[in-house]
Amino acid sequence: MGGTLPAGKVTPHMTSRLHSGLYGLVPHRERVVAGARGVVLELGGGLNVAHYRDVERVVICEPDAANHGALLDRVAAAAVPVEVHESAMTDTGLVAASFDTVVLTFVLCTTKEPYDLLAALKSLLRADGQLIFLEHVRGGGVVGTMQNVASYMWQRTFDGCHPDRDAVAAIREAGFFITDLDRFSIRRSPVPVRPAVRGVARKAAA
Repeated sequence: MGGTLPAGKVTPHMTSRLHSGLYGLVPHRERVVAGARGVVLELGGGLNVAHYRDVERVVICEPDAANHGALLDRVAAAAVPVEVHESAMTDTGLVAASFDTVVLTFVLCTTKEPYDLLAALKSLLRADGQLIFLEHVRGGGVVGTMQNVASYMWQRTFDGCHPDRDAVAAIREAGFFITDLDRFSIRRSPVPVRPAVRGVARKAAA
């Protein structure tokens, strides 16, 4: 079953289909999505839609849907029900504690307020829900220094992408505990965005 796109068309910042293909990210996306279950919330242009299988439905939140044409085709070809909300996280009207899984792929590097975003996502997850993520991350040593130097121009060239952000620390500080974490290098990508992480986090007990 495919889904519907009630409010225009949708493609994200750096994470376009070309970006995924050139840098070998498709297998990483497939692995991330394989862990999704139940009702899923995904942010951005829906590059993971083709990989969903055993989930109830996928809700995509994309505030700039009218300027992203590729998502329409992705939604139509999806193997699971998909719906798109053309709105920012603060304006979706989504019900608290209504999602089993939240999927983030290369989102925390671009959002202006990663902690506010994570707090909002945490409120939308059910008590036993999971946050699955695939993100750029701050590297160490020489790579970290290069990220610091490149960050200013990188943000302006790639729609606000901060290559020097520590996504793992942000997730933990937002009140999640990480149950699975895999650090790896996107070897064919530019050095500032080569360090990456893939993992699963859950809501920390009160």
